[in-house]
Amino acid sequence: MTKVSWKIFWDLQCPFSKKMWEKLPAIKEKHGSEYDFSIYICSLPFHPQAFTAQCGASLIEGIKGGDAMMTYVDACFENQESFMNDAIGDAKKSEIDEAFASIAEKAGVFDGTFTKEAFLADLHNWEKAVKPAYTEHKIALGYGVYGTPKNVINERLVADTESAWGPDDWTEKLKTL
Repeated sequence: MTKVSWKIFWDLQCPFSKKMWEKLPAIKEKHGSEYDFSIYICSLPFHPQAFTAQCGASLIEGIKGGDAMMTYVDACFENQESFMNDAIGDAKKSEIDEAFASIAEKAGVFDGTFTKEAFLADLHNWEKAVKPAYTEHKIALGYGVYGTPKNVINERLVADTESAWGPDDWTEKLKTL
């Protein structure tokens, strides 16, 4: 049986995306036999640190692969309060970059071939980080994703969903698709 695609779009600075991230393991456990889940990171314009976080995710994915990227995503959500607007204040760009490098370091994505210094050097590199992040953003726009979290199931944006939904709520919604 071929699984149906379920694309999830998150903003790493979005507290609503974090709510869905918290619920996702239970949702995958209940619906994983029917759906092929994939995560896309995008950034909303009113979350100023989100694009830097997204570039970090793109950079890590390009160098270390999808599992390492998801480890970083998990760490970003676990440490989200540390880079929210109130916590960052009017920090310099280099201080924001350092905040995400520290999150990646705590997550254990660095090693002898990919270091914190390399992360900081390439975080705003067009080819390694920015262009892949921008490409992922265009994918979101192509599906009509205008906020986060959003879900695209079987190539269709699913309307009227809530970030706090658990597996049973999704079971009911899936019946309507």
